[in-house]
Amino acid sequence: MALSGFGQTKKTKNRMTESLLKVVIFTSVPPRSVARIMERIHRGAREAQVVGVLYERRPPKTRQQRLQFWRKKITRPAYWRYSMHRILAKASARLTSLLDAVIRFVHAAPKWPNRRAPYDLDELQADCNASGTELFITPDIHSPESLDFVRRLNPDLGLVFGTGILKPVLFELPKQGSINIHKRKVPDYRGGGAVGLWELLDDQKEIGVTIHRVEAKVDVGAVVQSAVIPIEPFDDLESLSLKAEVVGGDLIVAAIRDFANGTVTETPQSGPGKLFRRPTDEDLLQMKKKLAARRRVKTSHFRWPLWKLFLKSVLNAPKLAIRNRKHRQNADFPVMILYHHLVSDRSHRLGVSTVYFLRQVKYLLRHYRVVSLSEAIELVRKGGVNVPTVAITFDDGYADNFVNLRAVTEETGVPIAYFISTEHISNGREFAHDHVASEYGFTPNTWPQIEVLQGCGYEIGSHTRNRADCGSTDVQFLRDEIIGSGEDIQRRLGTTPHFSFPFGLPENISAPAAEIACASYKNVFSAYRGGNFHQDARRILRRSGFPKTLWELELQLQSVLLGETNEPPHLKVRIDKSGFEGGRINKK
Repeated sequence: MALSGFGQTKKTKNRMTESLLKVVIFTSVPPRSVARIMERIHRGAREAQVVGVLYERRPPKTRQQRLQFWRKKITRPAYWRYSMHRILAKASARLTSLLDAVIRFVHAAPKWPNRRAPYDLDELQADCNASGTELFITPDIHSPESLDFVRRLNPDLGLVFGTGILKPVLFELPKQGSINIHKRKVPDYRGGGAVGLWELLDDQKEIGVTIHRVEAKVDVGAVVQSAVIPIEPFDDLESLSLKAEVVGGDLIVAAIRDFANGTVTETPQSGPGKLFRRPTDEDLLQMKKKLAARRRVKTSHFRWPLWKLFLKSVLNAPKLAIRNRKHRQNADFPVMILYHHLVSDRSHRLGVSTVYFLRQVKYLLRHYRVVSLSEAIELVRKGGVNVPTVAITFDDGYADNFVNLRAVTEETGVPIAYFISTEHISNGREFAHDHVASEYGFTPNTWPQIEVLQGCGYEIGSHTRNRADCGSTDVQFLRDEIIGSGEDIQRRLGTTPHFSFPFGLPENISAPAAEIACASYKNVFSAYRGGNFHQDARRILRRSGFPKTLWELELQLQSVLLGETNEPPHLKVRIDKSGFEGGRINKK
């Protein structure tokens, strides 16, 4: 993860730093999480500069310490159940690795189509160097050397971002003190434990995320920013943790901006509080089982009978292995562009839960090169696709995506293209196709949310003004919907080169609609199945929907589940040698 926007000379950096709020981060979380919050602060709080990171890396336990720990646990039946759970989990991981190896063989793909190794402290050091941030790694965050490091930085504000309990000798060093992120409501849920654990056990309807001042007692400082996250029917500990990470990042940025601008509002905590201790691993396992027994789990239903999926997988594997080796040799793999609608932990016919979408993305990252939509288009134009490749897009612009989709993309780093129906974004009107299906309460994004998504690196594209069916031949209607949505986006965000047809089947794309879209946008997309080959590069690129299950997703990406689609001539037009410039197409 490279931090962007750090091209200033040393003198320029020094002058800028003098006028910025100087922030030091106290942390012991994984390096990738530190890099993410640094990038969030740089992107969202231009009034501040992260001048230093004090990173505590505790030494591993000695053999004697591990033996003492084991003697304490051995008499607990819960520990033996936990140990058996760990053994079974490792066995399951081995089987998954074996299956992954088989899939890679069929794909003719490398073991690491994306990142080769996890983000580590060396990469964090490189990013800190690039951003002018000092990194000090220590086995003891309160050591004299650690304190000297912070004093030398002379920071204005300290950010406690995942550490043990700190002492005043450290957190009082910054001029304006220190703030801490606490992923629970205070004073109701002080202390430790998995995010959402105590709230789920108490049958609460929401969890809180709080930024508060650091004091000697645990989680008692005045609150400077806070938010709540609804607990939806399909939420679990993992999804709530992902969402709290995103919302917490938003609050950290807002709090730092308040400190920089002198607009901090501090609200003392009031009322009785309760302090929770982090449960042991074996106790946490029992709590998870208790929650799983009483909460709904969203299951993904197969559209195909399992026996057919099995037969298709076994019978097609040899043919696919040969075909994919030819693709690798000729560097002509198809570029697959996938589309989703919303990530939601409420029931919706087009939705996928946060946790299951994370599973889908992790699967794609293991077996496909995942690229941005712009990179995918470039690969289709120029060729040279020697690895199975996919891009991910979302349609319509549902508000649920603002937290849930971001939670997954920030966790995984996958790029997203986001097609919006601009009239719905402007007036907040729910989508008509939801009401036809008797699904209510799924509102669209707002323009400020779209601006945030664009700032997060999402490519924003047009999806007509009113999610219109472009099978019409009414030219004025089509121009208003297709061109008008691009004009709406241009006024708010700048010009977009991308347009996707709502519904997107051949019958939803008339010849006049195709002409108008191709003349108005650099890149135009349908929504019917198929890959995009360089040797058959078309002006209107194909996209495929995300199936509900990983098995069907894999078979669809390998074109095993894709049937032939009858395409009218205006959807078969190929690009000319000059590419897409000016919306020109070659009709020969």
